Amino acid sequence: MSKFKLSTELYFGSRAVECLSNINGKNVLIITDGFLKKTGMVTKMTQYLPVGIKIHTYSNVKPDPSQELVNEGVKFIFNVRPDVVIAFGGGSCIDAAKAILYFAHEKGLRRPYFLAVPTTAGTGSEVTNFAVITRNSNKITLIDNFLAPDGALLEADFTRSVPPKITADTGLDVLTHGLEAYVSKNSTTFTDALAVKALRLVFVNLPIVYKDGMAMRSRMRMTEASCTAGIAFTNAGLGINHSLAHALGGRFHIAHGRLNAILLPYVMHFHMSEDKYREPYEHLSHELGMKNADELLQKIISIRSKLDIENSFADLGSIDADIFESELNSMADAALHDRCTPTNPRPVSKQDLVNLYRDAYNG
Repeated sequence: MSKFKLSTELYFGSRAVECLSNINGKNVLIITDGFLKKTGMVTKMTQYLPVGIKIHTYSNVKPDPSQELVNEGVKFIFNVRPDVVIAFGGGSCIDAAKAILYFAHEKGLRRPYFLAVPTTAGTGSEVTNFAVITRNSNKITLIDNFLAPDGALLEADFTRSVPPKITADTGLDVLTHGLEAYVSKNSTTFTDALAVKALRLVFVNLPIVYKDGMAMRSRMRMTEASCTAGIAFTNAGLGINHSLAHALGGRFHIAHGRLNAILLPYVMHFHMSEDKYREPYEHLSHELGMKNADELLQKIISIRSKLDIENSFADLGSIDADIFESELNSMADAALHDRCTPTNPRPVSKQDLVNLYRDAYNG
């Protein structure tokens, strides 16, 4: 029996931030990063919390949170023993909070109320049962319903300070979530509807916020798109676009959304090269008002260009060709065994993944 997962309470709209004043707890732990704390964004959020509440802040989160960082956070949370945890930040902050709670619970900590407040429009982590952490040079995907936050607050104003490059990276992660959820082997009528809506929002609003970060209506639409795509893929799953990005990102430490964006046309072309696997892309193109899958592919290449995304890994200028080649075997193996791979629409071999990496490197 299939079950559609949406246990997270959603707070959104023009006065959504006021829900923080209704937090029912006395001991709150904020999990965030140093930048958000230093710039005063954390204070901007916590000012809405009830007067007299005790606030602790763990601000050591870094991009691609490591198992060591999570272990440090587990020690911190045991010292605080909060009744509320608020993850405030981008996907790395929310994923770190999920992993900290997960491993702390394994050690006997009672789960507190968990609220996620995203400050980027990208991962959709505020409504998913996924978390990604790094062990050594491998990105590990955790999937467990325990990871889903109890509440999610969508406030576009918290994304106002995101610079254009990160706006592009995170926005194209949303696009990849929506597309992979739609073509996933586990897609349903419900996830298809959510994925299509998310993609429509991205195509219209992402170029706008890339050019004008103060276009707050479009920032809100992108926040909604990120969340909508998150609900879609937590139910449908993802595919090898994410698997390949996880393995490469763990070794070369490049923004996940940018890797997804570079990979996407190559992965789409690989799937579309056989009629059987081209079919869901044809259906999606019609849902989006396009005539065929080729037009959808060109639309994605066009939006990448508008957002100044590189056409290949070589174009990034930060991945040495010899080092890339030496890592190919282990990256392909990691991608093959990534937890996003089983729902890919087309069966893949390790050699398929090696070939895709080489195509995406050379352009």
